[in-house]
Amino acid sequence: MNFLLLFCSFIVMIIFTVGVKLNQRPSEYGGFGFKTKISLRSEETWRDGNITFGRCLMMIAPLQIAILVITERYLPDHPYRIFTVLAVTTIGSVFIAYLLTQKKLRTIYFKDGKRRPNSF
Repeated sequence: MNFLLLFCSFIVMIIFTVGVKLNQRPSEYGGFGFKTKISLRSEETWRDGNITFGRCLMMIAPLQIAILVITERYLPDHPYRIFTVLAVTTIGSVFIAYLLTQKKLRTIYFKDGKRRPNSF
């Protein structure tokens, strides 16, 4: 097992830790978290955005570990490709998590930040 694989695994664990932090209900409005135009409409949208984005990041981390192990298995002679694969998958998966969180917030909340009736 090479040093670069361990370093990439550490980066993935940091992403998982950020996901855990975002998944916890924040105690105050405005601190560390998922801040977009849609999520800052109200405190409730901000909290739901943080929880959704955090859960997405937590689900992404094990998949990235699996991708790293597969990459190490099939590209052992190209150690810097592991880092490239990690960077591409991280950027892509965070972008997908961002889009899914934004879609959920648009589906659940009105434009003024109030929850739609019968939305979960």
